Amino acid sequence: MSHRTDDELAVYINKYYSLQDLKISRKIFSNQTDNEGTCMVYIRLRRYNPRTRKDEKEKKIPTGVRVKPRFWSSKKGEILKSDFEWQQKNRIIQEKESDIRKYVSTPDGEYKFAQLKKEEFILIEQVFPTPRLLKYQKNLVHYIEEYYKNRKKLGHTTGTVKEFKTVMNRVKEFDDANNQITYLKDIDLLWSDAFELWMTGKKHYSQGTIEKTYTILKTVLYYYFERRKKLNIQLSDEFTYKSFKRGKKSKNKPNPLSYAQVMFLFNYQFTEKEKHFETIRKMVLIQCFTGCRFDDIKKFRPHHFEEKGWLKFIPTKTTRYDISVSQPLNKYADSLFKEVDYDTSRYKMQNQPYNRAIESMLESLSKKEECKELKFKTNHTSHNFRDTFISQAVQSGINFKSILEWVGQSSYTIMDRYIDLTPEFNRREMRKLFKQKTKRKAVKEQ
Repeated sequence: MSHRTDDELAVYINKYYSLQDLKISRKIFSNQTDNEGTCMVYIRLRRYNPRTRKDEKEKKIPTGVRVKPRFWSSKKGEILKSDFEWQQKNRIIQEKESDIRKYVSTPDGEYKFAQLKKEEFILIEQVFPTPRLLKYQKNLVHYIEEYYKNRKKLGHTTGTVKEFKTVMNRVKEFDDANNQITYLKDIDLLWSDAFELWMTGKKHYSQGTIEKTYTILKTVLYYYFERRKKLNIQLSDEFTYKSFKRGKKSKNKPNPLSYAQVMFLFNYQFTEKEKHFETIRKMVLIQCFTGCRFDDIKKFRPHHFEEKGWLKFIPTKTTRYDISVSQPLNKYADSLFKEVDYDTSRYKMQNQPYNRAIESMLESLSKKEECKELKFKTNHTSHNFRDTFISQAVQSGINFKSILEWVGQSSYTIMDRYIDLTPEFNRREMRKLFKQKTKRKAVKEQ
């Protein structure tokens, strides 16, 4: 083992390893038997290297228990009942493994208190050096990962949880680029300055991406800040300052299909050569005629249509907010659902393949002679068909409160992101305005 100071080891471990990288298992080597045909049971220690994705180092600690290979279960890692002393031997093996795990997981424990021999302590240190320093030196990346795993266990939506992992990798990349490790005690305005500079100058992230990164980061920091006393964490309140957060919230412009394009798609049938676009066409139309998100396309079952003529469900994205959708089915949506017996489980495509297929389908349509006047664009994604439904509803003069209930939005401000008003609609509305004024003036003169 190379000679490093405790501080150097702490930096090294925190940069590349965590406790989960230490694998502890029970093993025998059946080719190493003695004269009586028995072999030693070992506690096997392996260190996984996340950079190379391989086990980097391995050591084995003898338990003092010997067993004949035929009496050993490699799957369970224990001695079978066929061995006359199976209970006593298994207890010794279990106690030895427990002592090792106790030493590894106890930050300030000495190997003597863990009832380990000096030679066993040395073997552990060679595989996973100074694990006691690890808990004290837990860094920001570790805390984000821990928070991410907690959210995942609670069953939060994959898309939302994945964003925490993205930010975790972003912070790790920032640390690597600056040859440093960020601890919670380092989080202040100067750290924020450096983080923003890296995201802007080195990575060229948009202001929207930067703003979202800080939003997610602050969610994690608030979680641990509220628990800092119980967890003995050093974390100042500078991350709560208004100037700590950087970037600007982006507002993606809606990009809906036109009414004519939607109706063309509804009435169109792809030829046998392009039959693979039929599923995509129907998925797109379900979104256009209901305003549902891509995540919800596959979840509809007969019980969501129990009240005849209505679609009622809780969107995946807003499950924890208890926001539901309740909309009367229009004839187009109803015909699409009826075609699959009100069960959309057949639509199993994931988001990225779906977006690629949408682009291919629209590209194919844009080249067809019968579609020239419709001017199909290829820059639509699964998000834009929600834009389509909401924009069409607004332009049709539907009451805003009804639209909110139909698409499962809690406020007009949020829904406004999806609305696109065509020039024709705006001209029509302007004509209404002055027409009404003319009528009021005529009535007054009379």
